[in-house]
Amino acid sequence: MDGFPLRRRLSSVCACLCLAVLVALPVGADQRTQLQPGWNLFSTQDDIKLGLQYSEEAEQQLPMLRDERVNNYLNELGQRLVQFAPGEKYPYTFKCVNVADINAFALPGGKIYVFRGLMQAADNEAELAGVLGHEISHVALRHGTSQVTKSIAPSVGVAVLGSVLGDNALGKLVTAAGAFSLNSLLLKYSRTDESQADILGVQIAHDAGYDPKALADFFVLLADQEKKLGVPPEFFSNHPSPEHRIERVNEEIQKMGGPPAGAKTDSAEFREIRKYLFSLPPAPRRAMIAETDPYGSSSSGEEPDPPSEKLQPFESDSFKLQYPANWKSNGQGSAVTLYPEGGVARNAHGSPELAYGTMVNRYEPRAGVSLEAATDQLIAHLRESNPGLEIHRKPEPMRLGGQRALSTYLLNDSPIKGKELIWLVTTLRPDGLFYAVSVAPQTAYEHYSRSFEATINSFHFRQ
Repeated sequence: MDGFPLRRRLSSVCACLCLAVLVALPVGADQRTQLQPGWNLFSTQDDIKLGLQYSEEAEQQLPMLRDERVNNYLNELGQRLVQFAPGEKYPYTFKCVNVADINAFALPGGKIYVFRGLMQAADNEAELAGVLGHEISHVALRHGTSQVTKSIAPSVGVAVLGSVLGDNALGKLVTAAGAFSLNSLLLKYSRTDESQADILGVQIAHDAGYDPKALADFFVLLADQEKKLGVPPEFFSNHPSPEHRIERVNEEIQKMGGPPAGAKTDSAEFREIRKYLFSLPPAPRRAMIAETDPYGSSSSGEEPDPPSEKLQPFESDSFKLQYPANWKSNGQGSAVTLYPEGGVARNAHGSPELAYGTMVNRYEPRAGVSLEAATDQLIAHLRESNPGLEIHRKPEPMRLGGQRALSTYLLNDSPIKGKELIWLVTTLRPDGLFYAVSVAPQTAYEHYSRSFEATINSFHFRQ
């Protein structure tokens, strides 16, 4: 008679214990793929030291976008995500690289770099969060030093293996590895590594409250670009594309029970940063970056050669024009910079800034506004990053490419010296406010005005 109550009490205890276990586990944790870092001769502290060492090399090789507003946004987003990264709590940092290609990479120990082209290509914050989650996963799963370990293990002697936990283990391993470089082993991930980073990346994005399907959407975007251009995006140059990558991401989302309730897709902060990036001088493509400054930037204050009276054509998907034959062009789509050798200077923050030449771009004003109101919004937007910007001559009507336009003259601090005079021409198009900025130091502007006018008068919009 006592046995039945005892069994009932035991059943109740077991039920309570099972309930406690279920409550303690995150929703879907029993279904999601469990991942652990692989075999590694390096310690987690070695990862941090290597990351610091090779971050210096990376920032010397690449044109960094030293823009506090952009990097602050990236770090705020990144730090929200790293809270959900497993393993070692590395000192993660996030920086923007001023390159137009769609790419990102992570160094051991938490140094993560995002190309400006990726931030501009992402449709929403959830896509960017998915990519950052992917890069964070490479760090958390220690893929960089794991790849080095696999490469050097066959040649590492017993003496070194026996002293890995002793003093100067990093130096011994580096000596055994030889001169492995930033672009050789640390950034070459296997297909398995990439798949793992995709899986953990969607888990991190999911747990941070983002729609994890956005990473699959981003891969669709890359696939569409590959079809359009006939070449794979740079993201796939150091992120090998496994077969069925999108399907595997979606499979992992199903294992987690789908997106979290109220999943976040976008934010006003992302939209503002993306708009701000499009307002900056277009970034160079990776292929154009030489060991020297890709723009031929000048800090000496010497005036470039006079603009040629002979003009050369430039064509994009949305417009075509003529510009001086001795100038260069950089950019793509609706964003392009036309400038002479030495026409781009480094400002006080080390970022490239147009000092001589013409920049064409597109701005997204509030819906339904007039040309005048949209122009005022653009000037206010430009003033956010140029506090010294002021109106020199109020807007006047003109034509651009056969359309009604406004001509406004502005004054700003020149990155070279003194003040610069800016001729801003704006017109409303179906996809936003199209604008052209022609700039030169105020003291030299008259030497460029005829070339600026010839360029602006040659505009022709594609229907």
